[in-house]
Amino acid sequence: MMAVLTLKTVRPALVRLHRYTGLLLSGVLFIAGLTGSISVFRTEIDAALNPDLFHAPAPAHPLPVSALLARLKLQRPETQVTALLYRPPAGRAIVVYSSETVAGRTDPVENEIFLDPGTGRIQGMRPAEGCCFNRRVLMSFIYRVHYSLDLGQAGMWVMGISAMLWSIDCVVGLILTFPLHQPAWRQAFWRQWRKTWAIGLRRSSIRITFDLHRAVSLWLWVVLLGIAISGVALALEDEVFNPVIRTILPTAPSMADTRRPVHPVTIDQAEGLAAGFVQAHGSGERPAAVLLDPDGGTAMFYLFSNQGTEPSGLGSPMVTVDLKTGQVTAGDMPGRGAVGNLVMQMQLPWHSGRIAGSVGRILICLSGLAVCMLVATGIMIWQRKRQTRQAR
Repeated sequence: MMAVLTLKTVRPALVRLHRYTGLLLSGVLFIAGLTGSISVFRTEIDAALNPDLFHAPAPAHPLPVSALLARLKLQRPETQVTALLYRPPAGRAIVVYSSETVAGRTDPVENEIFLDPGTGRIQGMRPAEGCCFNRRVLMSFIYRVHYSLDLGQAGMWVMGISAMLWSIDCVVGLILTFPLHQPAWRQAFWRQWRKTWAIGLRRSSIRITFDLHRAVSLWLWVVLLGIAISGVALALEDEVFNPVIRTILPTAPSMADTRRPVHPVTIDQAEGLAAGFVQAHGSGERPAAVLLDPDGGTAMFYLFSNQGTEPSGLGSPMVTVDLKTGQVTAGDMPGRGAVGNLVMQMQLPWHSGRIAGSVGRILICLSGLAVCMLVATGIMIWQRKRQTRQAR
């Protein structure tokens, strides 16, 4: 009885909180939902729009990383490579990201380079931060709008704070679906609550709109709450999410391997060390991509996949090798570590849907469209109630 009285007491405040939080976030959520549903398949769409960049014959013998870097240097001496996806899926080109800038140039530099995996020949380039609606840069622009509204770091904060408010609003919205006059331990509560999961198609248009808003949000509630929380993690990872997780949950430091003799290693030797480290911890996949430190001191290998594709589940290992000492200074294995580590590992796979493979990606895509629908129906419900209040 006390729980029922408490819900009846706080319900008006929760209704107002849900209403005005939804209105405040409506624009951001609609943009994020629409661009997010597209971004789930951005690589496939990008390849279809730009086949001359992405498609390349599969080589009989892939070139080693050092050979690729050397051949790129011959063609573009000014290139400072920061990332190299050097073992792509069959039929795809190698993708290189560089950090060079040109003095006095205001337009974006063509710093995303596509190489033939068999020869290392440059087959196309484009600016990684290009704008806006031509086919070359469309998908990268849509993706930037999704995670930052294309406003840089300020946009990241906007999206992160919006995701925090949305996480709270997801919980508030769930509470508002509970039957008002029944405690949860009675069977009548569950009988009444079950009705809120249905959509009555023979009702009036405003009732159908309300049913859509409530029922769809209930069916997708776990997914949407996960998207909201992971949105905080991806937008404000170091600023908010990870510090909070490390405070409230146990975490373990990254693994390392400093037993090897200290001597410089080549990038190819570093790749072998990274593969050996992962194999020693139970995985037989080889890395397909690497991040290079600007000063040439370290190389972080990721995308451990023999097919060059993003793995499902909790993602890929990440192994950092010190090129000056030949030691593995940091190694993160998905599914390993304390509870806090697992929570941090699952945020990107959940947000992208890759945690459940192709089915998960389709679900996240549909969930993004559902968010747009929830925004639209929420505004329609608010407008109808506003008109009713004004008429009274």
